[in-house]
Amino acid sequence: MRKKVPAPFYLTGAWKRVRLQRLRRDGYVCQDCLKKWLEDPRWGAPRRAVLVHHIQPIESHPELALDENNLVSLCDGCHNQRHPERHQGKDRAAAPSGMRVIQV
Repeated sequence: MRKKVPAPFYLTGAWKRVRLQRLRRDGYVCQDCLKKWLEDPRWGAPRRAVLVHHIQPIESHPELALDENNLVSLCDGCHNQRHPERHQGKDRAAAPSGMRVIQV
């Protein structure tokens, strides 16, 4: 499998700063896992967030690319659930996230 090359935007200093700010603000906790856990503690403890997801896609809303209100910290699994189109015909649990961001 060929490794995906990050889009140039995700290599910029501005993105790296905003991404790190969002992860820190969220305490490096996956916000989707946290929401599920708060609704039902039997769900299990929230996982560590390693990715920052654009709620409104950067392709259709470039003006929101660096807006912290358009970003959410997620674990790999929850990010994959938000992007099922990237994993059609693959086992989602084993599928790579396909993210274009650099992990901390």
